[in-house]
Amino acid sequence: MEKVLVKGLCVNPGFVSGRSKIINSTDDVDDVSYGDVIVLPNSDPKYAVAVLKASAVICEVGGKLSHICIVTMEMGIPCITQAVDARKLIPDQTNIFVDATSGEVLLKQYDNAECT
Repeated sequence: MEKVLVKGLCVNPGFVSGRSKIINSTDDVDDVSYGDVIVLPNSDPKYAVAVLKASAVICEVGGKLSHICIVTMEMGIPCITQAVDARKLIPDQTNIFVDATSGEVLLKQYDNAECT
């Protein structure tokens, strides 16, 4: 079973499973590990270093031509923007699935039947 945590606008399509990393300010950029799915408040160019480590990017505000969105398109990194309240709705350090093609971020939930 899957639960949609947040939905936004596709910037760069793709599918990624990874660990969420909530970024609240540019002070958090150094905490990003390679392969993290980063969740940003906006498209500040100072987040570009974190984007280069990310397997996917979720941005709460910004258009398809905002700085971070352009960087993700150039680097081929799946990206969703206009994901309202994503930093509140996506738990930090949680395994999530990003379907950037449809603009959805999902939390996979397993019941006992799926585990056997």
